[in-house]
Amino acid sequence: MSSSSPKSIEQLDRNFQSTQADGSTLRWIDAFDASQVALRGLAWQEENAPQRSFRRLPDRAAGSLPEAVQTLSRCPAGGFLSFRTESHQLSVRVKLGQSTYMRHMPHTGSAGVELYLRDGFRWHPVATGRPVPGSDIYEVELLKNALVEEREFRLYLPLYQHLDELAIGVDPAARVEPLPVPEGQKPIFVYGTSVTQGGCANTAGSDFISIVGRVLETEIINFGFSGNGRGEPEVAELIREIDAEMFVLNFMSNCPPDLLPGRLPRFIEILREAHPLTPIVIVGFPCYDALAYDRKRYDDSVSRRDTTFDVYIQKRKAGERHLHFIEGFGLGPVGKPGTFVDGVHPTSGGFLEMGDRLADQLEAIRLW
Repeated sequence: MSSSSPKSIEQLDRNFQSTQADGSTLRWIDAFDASQVALRGLAWQEENAPQRSFRRLPDRAAGSLPEAVQTLSRCPAGGFLSFRTESHQLSVRVKLGQSTYMRHMPHTGSAGVELYLRDGFRWHPVATGRPVPGSDIYEVELLKNALVEEREFRLYLPLYQHLDELAIGVDPAARVEPLPVPEGQKPIFVYGTSVTQGGCANTAGSDFISIVGRVLETEIINFGFSGNGRGEPEVAELIREIDAEMFVLNFMSNCPPDLLPGRLPRFIEILREAHPLTPIVIVGFPCYDALAYDRKRYDDSVSRRDTTFDVYIQKRKAGERHLHFIEGFGLGPVGKPGTFVDGVHPTSGGFLEMGDRLADQLEAIRLW
């Protein structure tokens, strides 16, 4: 019997190794260099840019919202760099504000970044920037030996970790151009819970918000707050600052049951005061595997689902023409192996089905 210490999987199988970037052969571009890359998916990015902040909240709102929301806002879920380049190699350099492990979510999703390129009419995943265990800094090669031709890229930011710094590395002579928001396009704003934030996607670009954004070829603002999307009026006051294509509300599973009957209609009213014609979409309580065996969860879901639908019907009867309802029970891939981590939070496989189903319904609302 050998007395040598156990080897890591990276030592046993080189395919699990991350290729470190050769920084000496690259030109590094900061995420806030608007002349070369566009930082998108963060609603107040321009306002926060002077502070080099990746926060999903405007810095000025920090003291007016619950502490948990402020903390979670430092996770740039849904944010991405959008750019075009001819570089035959591409690396990333990341500094996290923290490096903590979640017991039920891969570190590649919570703290990693993911690169996509446009291949014709579809977005194709390229590679994931894998964090270094125990470190808040990592530098990883994402693309090498590519044909020297101009392509469009999206680099998705971490879903559940604070981000302090990010830069991409390219060929020294490569041209890099930002791909800003197309003229006239407005973002879709989604306010919700841990599932909205991206728990528990395997990678940073495989949460349902990012998937819907690629399917609909638009920018989605991810305003999901894990355990803390509770429909506070203060949040609605902030969200209504945004000129969105539509507002999607998916916070019902976090809002306390005794507050939901009052908070949901008030939330809609606050948004409507500033946006009289913008579609507001209520997504009903989602169905997930745990409802099949947890009676308390099941009863709670039925109650919240009924309350949500009652609010929708009452508003429609009162003349609210631009309010829509999407049945949440039809979004989750219930009963399929590998689609939920803990019976509640989807994996990337679960998010893929959820994203495709939601995108179809949001597109129908667009046409409506």
